[in-house]
Amino acid sequence: MKFKKVLVAEDTDSSNIGLVFKLKEIGIETVESSQSCDGAILKIKNGLHHKQPFDLLISDLSFVSNVPNPKITTGEVLIAEAKKLQQTIKVIAFSVNNQQTVINHLTNEIGIDGYVCKGLNGTKELLKAIEVVQEDKKYLCPISSATLHQKNVFQLDDYEKQLLQLVARGLKQDEIADYFKSKGISPNSRRSVEDRLSRLRDNFNANTTSQLIYLAQSLDLI
Repeated sequence: MKFKKVLVAEDTDSSNIGLVFKLKEIGIETVESSQSCDGAILKIKNGLHHKQPFDLLISDLSFVSNVPNPKITTGEVLIAEAKKLQQTIKVIAFSVNNQQTVINHLTNEIGIDGYVCKGLNGTKELLKAIEVVQEDKKYLCPISSATLHQKNVFQLDDYEKQLLQLVARGLKQDEIADYFKSKGISPNSRRSVEDRLSRLRDNFNANTTSQLIYLAQSLDLI
């Protein structure tokens, strides 16, 4: 199923305009937007009334109200209401929020189809999410996936933080081992450095060390 009609719920002008442009650029025929949750719900209702429903809702989670006494003030409630109105609508959350409880609630309880964290690669990940969701599959960006599946990421010890910081600076494993030896930090063999990086990749659900560093930085852990 190729999406033909998409609704973007985003309160920031620049983000709204940029997303609409990108979606039209990849060939989506009709792209509408709303800067308020109430406005987005009204558009969904109108689409259903005229038998021209939206295929996909892309929604931020945080909204600054630009109307008095809004009925819906958060993207989470907007998404839940949209699913009640139109069970068939696909939903991708697009937000700076990478809290595990929020991602878990939306993906497992509300039943959204994709979660993408805004940031350096946010738009690229959003376009990838749209491709996947069009195939009736679920999509989590690397950051949200790591947040849900990581094992010990919130208990990084000083050694692991320093290790990741050194990798982020571009040091190779041999150089890191030598640095640890010079500072009296242990374990400090190349093998121990390699093993700890492998364990961290598993914990973060990262395929490569570069992705591991990207995730750790995006989660403000280093």
